[in-house]
Parts: sequence; structure tokens; C-alpha cells
Amino acid sequence: MPEFWRYPFLPAASKILEGVTLDALLNDYFYAEARALALSRLETSASLGIIDVEGPPTNDESDIVLGYVISRLVLAAADNQALVNYVALSEARRAELYLSSETDENLANLVNLFDAIEVKLNGSVFDMNFVDYVRAASKLREGDWKLSNRGVSKGIVSLDRITLIRLMREVIQQHLEELPEAPRAIKKQFEGTIDELKSQISKTFVERIGGLNNVVSERQAEAMKELGKFDLSKAPPCFNTNLLDLQAGVNLPHPSRFFITTFLSSLNQKSESVMQLFATAPDFKESFTRYQVEHITGTTSSTKYSAPKCDTLVSTGVCPGPNGLCRQIRHPLSYYRVMAESEKDVKVRLERILLAALNREKYPAELLERNMKIFEDFDFTYGEEIVKRKLSEAFRLDEISKVQVKISYFQGRVYSVEVPNEERKIWITKAALGITDGNSDYDCLPLTDWKLALPIGDAQYKSKSMDLVVKPFEINMDDNEVRKFFMILGITEES
Repeated sequence: MPEFWRYPFLPAASKILEGVTLDALLNDYFYAEARALALSRLETSASLGIIDVEGPPTNDESDIVLGYVISRLVLAAADNQALVNYVALSEARRAELYLSSETDENLANLVNLFDAIEVKLNGSVFDMNFVDYVRAASKLREGDWKLSNRGVSKGIVSLDRITLIRLMREVIQQHLEELPEAPRAIKKQFEGTIDELKSQISKTFVERIGGLNNVVSERQAEAMKELGKFDLSKAPPCFNTNLLDLQAGVNLPHPSRFFITTFLSSLNQKSESVMQLFATAPDFKESFTRYQVEHITGTTSSTKYSAPKCDTLVSTGVCPGPNGLCRQIRHPLSYYRVMAESEKDVKVRLERILLAALNREKYPAELLERNMKIFEDFDFTYGEEIVKRKLSEAFRLDEISKVQVKISYFQGRVYSVEVPNEERKIWITKAALGITDGNSDYDCLPLTDWKLALPIGDAQYKSKSMDLVVKPFEINMDDNEVRKFFMILGITEES
């Protein structure tokens, strides 16, 4: 018989709930110790990443199991996934410690009792079906955890004791991260709907739930504060997606951590700031994280590692999928720099837009100079009160207008041209596009500001209408051709 105080998440532990009512569990003095253990379990998990609950005879086994049950109810009521993730890792680490002390026979029995994977003791190793292994190790992507590095014989994967225990930590953590509306075993024991149950829990522990949420929020805010001038709006999807996971208390795999560290280091973020960002991870250990970050950034080693290219991020599973700008670049740092286009000087921005529109193989100095005079007093800004006009009327007037349009075409590409006598190239990531009101199509000057281009490209992909702020300009395409284009200045409310 397993000791349920060590493994309160085992399905068989729910028998301790028999005859217990929710009202008694939350209010009866008899269960006061269980409630105290539940809160201790949660608070130390959120703040310290540990669960320090002593077993019998210091604490009764029933109190410990019921405390675990109450802690799951409180988590369900708190509705904070980051908190759930912190607690899940703490629970899994606690279980890992106890599993390490079991005999091989007991270890195999406990793994099978958990009912997530099935193992069979075979001498000094533990055999399991490769399907169970793949499912259990789905988030352990690097090194020996890959199935190809494990060796499969007749559909069976064999693991040593240490590897199985580490795998069980992952299985338990994943299981506890997927918090249902209320634990299934509890749902069977208590009357009333899940919403009523959560409501009652919330009322009982309202102050403590608020405190737990505050601990999580403070950890997240402190980490972001350390990044200083770093602009998240310019970061690529690969960075933002992994950062959101980190902020939600997800333990990122090594390739994601390596990428975040090298990406921020390449943007001159200090090692201390990067390290603090990882403080939101449930498995955060300051000494270990400091060693890794300072080694990768070259602070304590002779090598400063560079951020991986996009191809590498795709192959290692770091890339969540490209957006319109990602398809034009090959490196996440290029993404960040392209997204900084709107921070350039007005004249530089205008020169780049005109170069993108003229699309010449050689730098068109004289043509540029003529066209720049058209924009002599232009600065990309506009007021709040903008007249909404039909597209045809806006095209005729030399004014800024708001128009409701669809994007008739959108095509991104990278353009470059050599600057004479300066031995340098100007690289421009541009989006050629047109807009339509359903009756007529109008060409626009290429967009080089991808903070505008990305949502516009998305609207074109989804065939959505949107409200744009535009102004028409006549551009000298060569000595004999003048063409009129809209310049897109901004996006207002999408329709």
C-alpha cells in the first residue's frame, strides 16, 4: 500500500475523501490543520518553489492528503495558470525526492498506480511501450531524451532508475499543470455544480488567493522591470511566445532559454537583467541560472554566443510559426531592427520609402532629390480629428483622410541598393500593397514600417476591411512619368 501522504495525487488517495462534505472541509474545526497545510503548500510553492510538509507522525496522513485536495480547489478558484505551474513543479519535485528513496519494485508499482504510463521491471531496468515514452517525454526535447537516442527494441524503451524517476517528475508536473475545473475525484464527492464549488472556495480563501496572485504578479513585474529599454513591440514572435510562456510559469526547454539569453545579450541587455527574467520560471535556481547566463553571454567564459538563426529556431521547436515579416528575414535580430523603422529620422524614412517605390538597381540620387522636395514639410504625424471620406474623394484631395478599405494585394520583399562613394548598401524590408473600396483599386507607396505592415498584411490574408489614415502624393518615377500613390500613415479602428 503506497504512503498517500507522499503521493497525494495518486487516484487511490481519493478514498480518504469518503464521507467528507465540502462544508465540513472548508469550515469544520476538525479540518483546520488540513486547511493550514493546503495554504502552506501553495504559499511556499509560489514564493520559494518548494513544498515543506512533514509526514507522520508530525502530520496525520489524512490531513496531508486533504490539504492537497484543498490546495487543488484553491488553485481552481484562483484561476491563475502561472500559479498552477509553479505549484505543479513543486509537487513534482517533492514526488521525485520520495520516488528516489523507493525500492525498484515499489518504484515500478507506484509508476503504474499513477496510471499515466505503464512500466515493467526487467532486472535493473524499467521497460515501457515507446508510445508511453514519447507522450511522457514530449517536453524533454534535447539530448538523450529524443527517442532516436534511446534505442527501441520491438516497440519497447528501456530506462534506468534515475531516468525513470526524472521522467516521472515530468509526467506528474504535466498532469498537475492541466488543472481541470475541479479535480475529478473531488467532483464525485461533493454536491453542487463546479461553479458553485469554486465560488464557495473563493469566498473561504479570498484573501489568501489574492495574496498568492500578488506573489506571482510581483515575480513577473520584477523580471520585466529589469529589461529596461527593451521594446517588446519590436520583438519577433519566437521571443514573445517564449516570454509569455515564461511569464505563465512554464519551464522552457533548453533551446528556448538559450535563444532568449543570446537574443537579449545581442541587444546589449546585461546578464543580471536576463537572469532576473528567468526568475519567473517554476524551476528557477539563482546559482544555476547565473552560471548558465554568464557562460552564454561571455561574462565568465571566453566565448559570447550569438543568437540562433531562424532555421535553427524552427528545427529546435523554438519558432511558433512565422508572420509576414518573418518570411522576409533569416534572423530574429533582423526582425527587431526592421521593426525599429519608425524610430529613424523623418528624412531617412522618406528616403527609404522612395527608394522602395522607385526600385532602381542603382542609387537614383537626382530622382530622390526631386521627390524629397515634395515632402519638404512632411513628418508622418496627424491630428485626432480626421475627416472620413470615400476612397475616390480622398485620392483627389491633397489632405489626410480616414478611409475604409480592403487590401487588394500585399507582397513583402527585401530590396537593396548600393550608395555611390560610400561603399555601403541600404537594405530595406518593404511591403508593396494596394487598397480598394470594392469599385476601384489604388496603389500605395511601399510600407517600410512593419508595425503598420503586419496588421495590414493580416487583414489582406483574412479579407477584412480596415480603417486607414492616408494621404495622396504624386511621385516622379522617372523624367517622363509621374504617378499618384496613397501613403498609409496609420491604422484606426478595424471594421
